[in-house]
Amino acid sequence: AETSGPTWATEFEKRADELINRESAARAADQTPADGKIVSEEFARGLERNWAEEFEQTLDGPLNETSVSGHPQDADLALDQPSSEYVHREADSDWLERFKDNIEPMLNDQDREWLDTQKEWESLGSLEAAYRATDPELNVYHFQRSNYYEDMAPETLQDTIQHMRQNPEVASLSDTIMAMESAVTQNPQDASMWLQLGLKQQENEQEQAAVAALRKAITLDPESLGAHLALAVSYTNEGYQMDAYDELHEWVSRHDRYKSLVPDVAPENMSSSEARKAYVQDLFIKAARMSPGQDWDPDVQIALGVLFNISTEYEKAVDCFKAALSKRPDDYILWNRLGATQAHVGNNKEATAAYFRALELHPSFIRARYNMSLASTNMGQHREAAENCLIALSLQQREMQTIDSKGKAAQMDGPQMMPASGMSATIWNALQLSMYMVGEPKLAEACERQDLDAFRQKFDF
Repeated sequence: AETSGPTWATEFEKRADELINRESAARAADQTPADGKIVSEEFARGLERNWAEEFEQTLDGPLNETSVSGHPQDADLALDQPSSEYVHREADSDWLERFKDNIEPMLNDQDREWLDTQKEWESLGSLEAAYRATDPELNVYHFQRSNYYEDMAPETLQDTIQHMRQNPEVASLSDTIMAMESAVTQNPQDASMWLQLGLKQQENEQEQAAVAALRKAITLDPESLGAHLALAVSYTNEGYQMDAYDELHEWVSRHDRYKSLVPDVAPENMSSSEARKAYVQDLFIKAARMSPGQDWDPDVQIALGVLFNISTEYEKAVDCFKAALSKRPDDYILWNRLGATQAHVGNNKEATAAYFRALELHPSFIRARYNMSLASTNMGQHREAAENCLIALSLQQREMQTIDSKGKAAQMDGPQMMPASGMSATIWNALQLSMYMVGEPKLAEACERQDLDAFRQKFDF
């Protein structure tokens, strides 16, 4: 007959766990510190990890950065690294595991349901760590093997990059990135250039390269507020929420005007994503209130917009980005960010207007062009969506042809940079969908071949 609670087998397992815990505690009693704490302070400090140390070896020399006061990471314990006490317990519990195997055939459905529920709860504890930026590849910046700017004199190269930054229409995105790569190769200690390279890789939809460059910038200059904010954006784009919160905390903690808002000791229970987000968001809301009226700080508004995007509070994020744009009306990346946020809540017409403004400021901004095609698709304007995809693909093709011709002129062998390589297939897929929607199956097949010329008879781009 069914029972209303766990059976004797489940209860026995609980009692066995309690006995093992008690036995392990008794055996460790002789090693308990005199102050009565479970572990010594030295041992506890040994469990703490600084994320910077994890990628220090790949980033040229030791880090001089120190943790700021009240950092949410101060409340973290590296529970994923087993202590010797845990290892001993594993050995002691071998007999229990054998017992579990023996009684498995005796368990009824309710027993199994209880065990499955327990496993599900235990797995939740590891989810936070699974979405941290711990991939070693995020620490390594991969340069292009061939770069036709590498032989340029440092002074000339700096002038060229400055001209590119001031006049983005005169050089392709890939050209600008390659010039910046040459600059950091010539001067690896230039934190500002690493920051600019990271920002350009964000624009190029290459988040892994952006993260590596921005981490390098922070290593060289821990006080680089721009690098911390940009890195938070990359982490958000890649789904590393906890790391995004940490970088935003670094930003506010190192800002001369706002660091007084940070408490000397971070609140307890900061191990969950929601708790950390609430703590960091509260700091930025307090920072925003320090600028009453219309005298707001656009960086604070951008940071709040990022936080609200993470928590899917898109209407609030829209307000923040609009406030930032009132101070930076020519920031084409911010216009694109506003449009993407508006699209999340179905405001496709407003999103299209924001993308259009971004393209007015930077006509070769491929991401904004692609986003505009998505907004057109959402509004049922499939021909307009196709035209925007075709313009984006033609921009990519032109960049690749420019790079190829310059590489040949410089007599360079080896692969060149493929601009926004991850974007191309995505745009072709979107174009193929549009072709089916407008009744052009043959052109949809041309998308499989990536044949751009096949579209020129029916589309003007």
